[in-house]
Amino acid sequence: MAKLTKQEIWNLIEKEMARAKKKHPVWPQHIVSRAAIVSEEAGELVREALLIKYEAPDSPADQEAQLERLKLEAVQTAVTAIRFLENL
Repeated sequence: MAKLTKQEIWNLIEKEMARAKKKHPVWPQHIVSRAAIVSEEAGELVREALLIKYEAPDSPADQEAQLERLKLEAVQTAVTAIRFLENL
């Protein structure tokens, strides 16, 4: 996977933000629920990182797919953190 530029990262975040807001237009009112959503996404990011570290697949194609899942989880974590901040 090639290193992403800041612009590419923001593009991924903006695209995921639009998808997330369409799929989940209502953001919870309760502050703990909001924080839990961010925490859940961060936990999924850690899970993917652990899989890469301890259960890395042998084939380059599978390794690339695993890195793509890691990238998606990082973007989703960023999106939920931004939504959390937007709704303070």
